[in-house]
Amino acid sequence: MLPIPSFCAVKYIRWINIRQLGDGLNGGFYGADVAQLQQLATTMSSAGRMLEMQRLALNGRVAGTPWPGPDAEIFRQDWKTVHSRSLGAAAILLQQAAKDLMRQADEQQRASAAGGASAMLSLPGVERSPEPRPEDLHGRSPAEIRTWWFGLAGHQQQAFIRNHPHEAGNTNGIPFDARIEANRLNARLRIDWLQNNDPEPRLNPWILDSGYPARFAAEHEAWRKRQDGIGYLQNVVEGKIHLAAYDPGQSSIVELLGEYNAATTTVITYVPGTTTNEASFYDGGPQAVPNRLVQADTSGSTAAFVYKGSEFPDGDLVEAFLVEAKSDEFVAASAPVLAAFQEAVDLELPRDAQTVGMGHSWGLRNVTGSEMEGASYSKVIALSGAAMPPGWTPSPGTDYTSYTYPDILLTAEANGLVGENYPMREPAFDKHVYAPPGGLRPSEMYSIDNHSLIAETVPENEEALDDIEEEISGR
Repeated sequence: MLPIPSFCAVKYIRWINIRQLGDGLNGGFYGADVAQLQQLATTMSSAGRMLEMQRLALNGRVAGTPWPGPDAEIFRQDWKTVHSRSLGAAAILLQQAAKDLMRQADEQQRASAAGGASAMLSLPGVERSPEPRPEDLHGRSPAEIRTWWFGLAGHQQQAFIRNHPHEAGNTNGIPFDARIEANRLNARLRIDWLQNNDPEPRLNPWILDSGYPARFAAEHEAWRKRQDGIGYLQNVVEGKIHLAAYDPGQSSIVELLGEYNAATTTVITYVPGTTTNEASFYDGGPQAVPNRLVQADTSGSTAAFVYKGSEFPDGDLVEAFLVEAKSDEFVAASAPVLAAFQEAVDLELPRDAQTVGMGHSWGLRNVTGSEMEGASYSKVIALSGAAMPPGWTPSPGTDYTSYTYPDILLTAEANGLVGENYPMREPAFDKHVYAPPGGLRPSEMYSIDNHSLIAETVPENEEALDDIEEEISGR
């Protein structure tokens, strides 16, 4: 059994006498102030999540701090088997207490709405609606989860969002409007952690090994990138940015552009390329092209999900581009995650609306991999797309188009360095090649800038963007 730290009992305040429960109860019965009970539950839930985040951060620091010798090994073992577990148990205790408080508040609120009697006590013969739990999601498909969600009463849905924002914000099958609401809470929790539990790393002059400066620089840069996200996440909290998924622990962030509702006629799933991470979203880079396409539809009937639902090829240039991006095993792990997300998109797809899977660079590899996992799109659009996974074949009824400039990826593909089954060679793709800003010089065939240009909203890429827009709007 895990060691559980002892906590002081919580003293509830502002109790009010709401009603005496008839002749069957002796004396006065008191119920809670629902708003204060909910506020206390939210505070305890936030504290539990922040404690868990701090525990995970400390785990990494303990494991990564240069400290050789037997004393270090004893400390690390004690940390792993005793101290870290104690913190984890405390976090669980706080979360459970928050759930209990929120349940009590919900019962109190329902009883008041029903006409009086408090639900703070379990009265004989009175049936209560079961509280929805994360366990209810286990083993269910997105379609089954959607059915489960709409079988809940409105107050149960709201309670699930409040009590379990992580699950509510990241589970395929829960409607996207509810996921967006839950991810506002998740963003708030992340901001709290970044502001209160993520101190700036300080250089330790007493660590003298030659590799320490590089490790410290990398640690400080990672901290800076995390902190840079506060402004972006604040916009999420304020409802200015809509996140359809947000789970930093799983390298997941998906932003919804436009409105996805019954009036939607086109929904784009845009998958950016190699080295995309959460920090990439802060300055709007991955959102540029899909946002242009959403804004171009003046009827407001185009929506776009800017997707990063799992780890993307990352790290240094060699690891990202020459190892992970071309790895069949890497895309085999990411493609099912995208396919599951697309299933959730399809569950809310209005009748006769079209779906567009659009991938830049490695993102096209992820899109076509998701097809192999059962995803289906009306159109698949490659922006300087990387090679499809082995075994991929075009889906009947799907239109395929490739847009590119002469660039380093196309040259590498033509020379058999990064895959054979690539869009500019695949007969199923209608092909568009544009002259780069530097002209058709030999050096342009090796340009990384041209590779990025096709996914940028700059004047030099206007012709390609107009063609893409025309293809989507022309259905």
